[in-house]
Amino acid sequence: MLYQLSYTRVWPILGGALSPINWRPDCAPAGPRRGGILPFLDFTPPMSSVALRFDLRDLELFVAVADAGSIARAAERSHTVASAVSKRVSDLEDNLGCPLLLRGAKGVELTAAGHALLARARVLLHQAGQLDDEMRRHASGTRGYVRMFANISAIVEFLPDALASFARQHPDIHVHLEEHVSSAIAAAVADNSADLGIVSELPAIDGLTTVPFRNDDLVVVLKPDHPLAKRSSLTFAELIDQPFVGLHAGSSLHRLLTRAATEVDRSLHWRVQVTSFDAACAMVASGLGVSIVPRAATSAYIRSLSLASVPLTDPWAHRQLFLCIRSGAPMHSAAKLLYDHLQSHAVQK
Repeated sequence: MLYQLSYTRVWPILGGALSPINWRPDCAPAGPRRGGILPFLDFTPPMSSVALRFDLRDLELFVAVADAGSIARAAERSHTVASAVSKRVSDLEDNLGCPLLLRGAKGVELTAAGHALLARARVLLHQAGQLDDEMRRHASGTRGYVRMFANISAIVEFLPDALASFARQHPDIHVHLEEHVSSAIAAAVADNSADLGIVSELPAIDGLTTVPFRNDDLVVVLKPDHPLAKRSSLTFAELIDQPFVGLHAGSSLHRLLTRAATEVDRSLHWRVQVTSFDAACAMVASGLGVSIVPRAATSAYIRSLSLASVPLTDPWAHRQLFLCIRSGAPMHSAAKLLYDHLQSHAVQK
């Protein structure tokens, strides 16, 4: 006959013997039985090969006794009765299997094992204190790790000052910042790949909460001798036939300009595409075309290259940036601190 024997794991054989076996008569073998029931054998590994036989309070009291040289003085310093301290140390000796103290009328002295334990106990208690402090800072939000996604405009224009002031206030919180287009930022926040994000358009994804962050005005950058450089303002329609210097095809700004051209049944002449605003300004200064860029992100480059900057009057050129978080999902403490900081920073500016 066949019996069905099931087990989740066979523990290694040590010294010719299996680890403890749990007999489970409630699990009967499959099929007819002969000579009684074959019990279910559950080979369970031991809980731990190195079980701790003391706790941190035992070590604290042992160190206190060693430092004081007396159980009575250690009990007084520890705000514990002497009998309780003596019992703790005695139990510690029993659990470790060796004497730690030589007790006498004038106090106690450490044995060789006691000296060895004292050195290790000080290290363990110090590390336990550090661990407790670090976990408390994580719980309060003063230490932690925040994942933040933002578009290039926010990263260049507004986040340097905001993150610098946040770092001064919370030096133990690390902010991991990545550049993405707005659609990818919204998706990352929605699926918890990012704790919060900054987007330049309202996301078409359910389950997100957005709040206004900053305004992001676009301007036209031209060489000073360009025929349009003296204008007080320009429309996109007046530029559409110009050779353009723009950001890479995956950027939010590239998508915005391409969509604006498509809406009037036109296409843009991209002469050069680059990966940064400073590179775009440098290409304009070399006479390769005009560019549409965020005002605040490029003002320093425009001044240094002696370029002309003309406001763009199309409604979409006045962009609103939004802070973006998951709706109804509690934020961990560090992320909440950064979120609140960015909101207050937006109000101040």
